[in-house]
Amino acid sequence: MAMAISKETLLKQVDGLRDIARRSRRLAEAMDERERRCLIHHADELEESARRIEGEAANARTVVMPQASSPILRD
Repeated sequence: MAMAISKETLLKQVDGLRDIARRSRRLAEAMDERERRCLIHHADELEESARRIEGEAANARTVVMPQASSPILRD
């Protein structure tokens, strides 16, 4: 089932993803090297998702996306 997602909603997701990425990087400073790499990698993936969503929001007034494809819900 597809639902309409507004540009505003997409941009809120972008803000949320970037906030989590910032927190991950901050937390990484206190971790050992292995955990730090993992957290930085996770933060990079979040930033990439944020860039992709931001691009979608910039190109449309309203985007129709299947609910299951939400990047926040993915592993």
